[in-house]
Amino acid sequence: MMVCTYPDLWKGEDMTETANAAIAREYIEAVGAHELETVDRLLADGLAARFAGGTIGKREWMAALERLLPALVRNDVREVFADGDRACVVYDFVTDTAAGAVPCVELVSVRDGRITEIELIFDRVAFAPVNEALAARAAT
Repeated sequence: MMVCTYPDLWKGEDMTETANAAIAREYIEAVGAHELETVDRLLADGLAARFAGGTIGKREWMAALERLLPALVRNDVREVFADGDRACVVYDFVTDTAAGAVPCVELVSVRDGRITEIELIFDRVAFAPVNEALAARAAT
């Protein structure tokens, strides 16, 4: 289990930009390591996750992540930026499919040490082989 080890970055009730960046990185790394308990702990119950033109809640987001895990080898974090309560993680979603590594960006909002909003940006065409591989595996 991954545990956030950044207590020196927290200032009372206010989270610093550095702490928000650390939380965002921990979340992306936990997804890549298939550590869903850690992901669940980092996401607020009222999460609003936006991608592909829609918005879903925490339960649906966790289910979507779980569906992707069989194809996910790891997430390679390239950059993390923070501004106030928002952090941006640029990473490669590395798969065992013909897609290989799919570049992704997640813009997250952090409140009280938990992620309250996620906006996922990725190339749906580049990601298509991942969905095709998962569908083929499910059919067998």
